[in-house]
Amino acid sequence: MIMMIDNHDSFTYNIIEYIKILTKNNEIKILKSEDVTVEIVQSLNPDVIIISPGPGHPDDYAALKSFIYNIYKDVPILGVCLGFQLLIATFGGSVIKGERPVHGHTARLEHDGKGLFEHLPQDFQVTRYHSLIADKKYIPQDFIVTARTSDDIPMAIRHKSLPIEAVQYHPESIISEYGLEQLANFLMKAGVEIEDAYKV
Repeated sequence: MIMMIDNHDSFTYNIIEYIKILTKNNEIKILKSEDVTVEIVQSLNPDVIIISPGPGHPDDYAALKSFIYNIYKDVPILGVCLGFQLLIATFGGSVIKGERPVHGHTARLEHDGKGLFEHLPQDFQVTRYHSLIADKKYIPQDFIVTARTSDDIPMAIRHKSLPIEAVQYHPESIISEYGLEQLANFLMKAGVEIEDAYKV
């Protein structure tokens, strides 16, 4: 089962549609972020948790940060946009205002070719919808930056030893390239069965 933590963002359902395309008969459980508890996760025993985009600053989500800290060793996690910022903030990094908001802007990625980016080309296009960014000087010590823009803004992170990844951009946006492939890479590495057409 795939658990989606919905932070009240319209893009949440685009991600869900991508998951439906990719997975074979996999149940998707959607929980509003304010309803998520460790006990619910323990009872549902999901294969992965995806933390959706959403409004506001990660510090507005104290209960969700506490939840992440209490379950991160037990289940693979993928964070998208706010989900990326929540992982940065939960583990001691810093999220700050960018020089300017980038809503609907595209950027080219420089990435490490691992995890989400395995078998994907360099310099592919992604779509950004955010005004906050991860401060590259204060990335949590257990994470590495795995993708960045040409002006060195962190766009993706990966935990050094656990199956946790996150992206600042929106892979599910129609303007982003290789969105399905990135999600497929994450799901496969988490042991989720996906459609043959997306296996690499």
